[in-house]
Amino acid sequence: MYEKILVPLDGSSLSERAVRHAEEIARRTRCEILLMQAVTLPMPVVPEAVLVVDDKWLAEAKKDASRYLEGIAAPLREDGIAVRTVVDERPPADAILHVAEREEVDLIVMSSHGRGGLSRLLMGSVAESVFRATPRTVMLVKPERLPPKSAAKDEDWYLRVP
Repeated sequence: MYEKILVPLDGSSLSERAVRHAEEIARRTRCEILLMQAVTLPMPVVPEAVLVVDDKWLAEAKKDASRYLEGIAAPLREDGIAVRTVVDERPPADAILHVAEREEVDLIVMSSHGRGGLSRLLMGSVAESVFRATPRTVMLVKPERLPPKSAAKDEDWYLRVP
């Protein structure tokens, strides 16, 4: 069913949660995993500012991304899973869509940061952009919900008035 899975990563532990889902699918289907990271220039602090591309910075960022991806790929390879890594210079959603198309992936497995409200409005959702724009199957891994904090002591249940 699946021959190639794309797993976009951004360096966060949340994005890395998608790897274990892709790994499980790859084990069962013997497909290849393609780990990718988008390397983009940082946003200027002032919207009117012009950001000049620093080739040295970009080359170093690409090296860092490659090292990061290889660190994720190594244990998968040791377990016998076929893995390749890709670093792309486009904005994250564009990079994911471009690599998915170029590599003809069957499945994109990625994490959603679970942002809502103003945060989502300001920062956008890469996962949602990819989901809406691609004809490929997308598996979104949600952030873990922490269990509600239970009261450890009875006194936590009372309001103390001095």
